[in-house]
Amino acid sequence: MERIISFSFVILIIGSISSIQLALADILSNSLEQRIGDYDIQINTVPKVPISGQETRINIRIATVSNNPIIDTPITIRISDEKNELIRTQPILLPSGHYAYNYIFNKAGIFLLSIDILDNPAVGNFNDSNKKLVFDFPITISEPITVELTSLTLPITITALVIGSAITFVLLKRFKRSKKVI
Repeated sequence: MERIISFSFVILIIGSISSIQLALADILSNSLEQRIGDYDIQINTVPKVPISGQETRINIRIATVSNNPIIDTPITIRISDEKNELIRTQPILLPSGHYAYNYIFNKAGIFLLSIDILDNPAVGNFNDSNKKLVFDFPITISEPITVELTSLTLPITITALVIGSAITFVLLKRFKRSKKVI
């Protein structure tokens, strides 16, 4: 019986360690990366889980496949919902391959963030006659209540692990005491 309790305690400890690692590994869950041609684009949002009605910062990083930053490359940012294009920026020249774009999503749902890159900026103006590369990223926008529940996952997991450890400790002590009586 003591072996079973010890084995249960070990399983509980291993489970708690793996649960914490999974929660910490979730940091980049809203970061997306794509490679088309010679370009790598990575985006993430702040907050990690965008909330409808609140400002979201969309961080964009564009580099070449060899990880060199793209300098003074024109891009256009477009955001669409299921039916319509909501916004299209004027061409933006990327300083050192990084750009932050702020946007307020008016409702929850899945939106499409499209980044258009002029494939050869030396050719001329940024218009439809020049070759463009289009990178599409889905962005999930949550209602405020959903985000609050998601943020409670780690505290609930830790609380459950503490209670489970305490119960196992009490049962182990009772088992040892009952063995001494016999």
